[in-house]
Amino acid sequence: MSEIYTPQQIDEIFCQNGFAHDHPTLTNVGFRNQVYIGEHAVLKVYGDDNKSGYQKERWFYETANLDCIPKLYACGDNWILIERIHGVGLFRHWRSISDAEREAIVKQIAAAALAVSDLDLSGTAEFLPYSDDYQKSVLEKIDHLTQQVRSVNGIDETLLSCAVAYVHKYAYVLDDTQLYPVHTDLHFDNFLVKDDGSIVLIDFEMLEAAPKDMVLDVWQRMLLHPFTYANEEDDPHTHAEDYQSLMIWIQKYAPELFSHPQVRRRVNLYAICYELDCLCEYPRAQKPTERLERYLKEVLW
Repeated sequence: MSEIYTPQQIDEIFCQNGFAHDHPTLTNVGFRNQVYIGEHAVLKVYGDDNKSGYQKERWFYETANLDCIPKLYACGDNWILIERIHGVGLFRHWRSISDAEREAIVKQIAAAALAVSDLDLSGTAEFLPYSDDYQKSVLEKIDHLTQQVRSVNGIDETLLSCAVAYVHKYAYVLDDTQLYPVHTDLHFDNFLVKDDGSIVLIDFEMLEAAPKDMVLDVWQRMLLHPFTYANEEDDPHTHAEDYQSLMIWIQKYAPELFSHPQVRRRVNLYAICYELDCLCEYPRAQKPTERLERYLKEVLW
């Protein structure tokens, strides 16, 4: 993405908001945005192709009053300035701590996920659109993705047919029409751990209006391939066996996410939708196919 602001304009935004000596530098952590990190503040600048991401993050920071997120300092037409959190990414932290410490971290994660979904959806229809018939909307999306996957020859036809049959067989489990704000990207690269052991949640561009248990989708995926979400530096040190108790601990501290009697199949429907979307963009990707096979066997957690 080409630069939206000159370095002088970036410095001016920091200066006008009380951070004249922050010396912000452009980092490569943003894939869809430009991210400038200073000593005390972080500036995210959104491109024209990510207007909804900007709207979601701005709404969240202006609405949520949570201790587990950065402070919001200022907003512009296509940027937000937030507190810089000095901490270590959770993927890196996770590999160096005991299971007891990991469980304590998951307790915080569960609380953060529930706090996000407690927010009121009123006034968010422009950037968090949803259907009055959630089950129907999921079926329509999966049917559309199926056509796209077939058009790019992105998956074995037998597996694709099995996935579609599974979706239509169990679509009735999506009978919960109550929708909430859900952070659908709660992998460990979106958590920072501060020196005192508390976690901070970041990156709210992928909020959706969805059932609360959709948040389980990303953690189910991490049980199989946690390295999918790790950054390049942490990827080689990220191993699935370190995450095998993740869903057990989540259920312990957020049992309401597991209250539906068919919660595993509900999460599998969210997951199938996600994997088909991946295969539309990356037709030869092996990991989405591997995960689809596991979901259909219903052997996870």
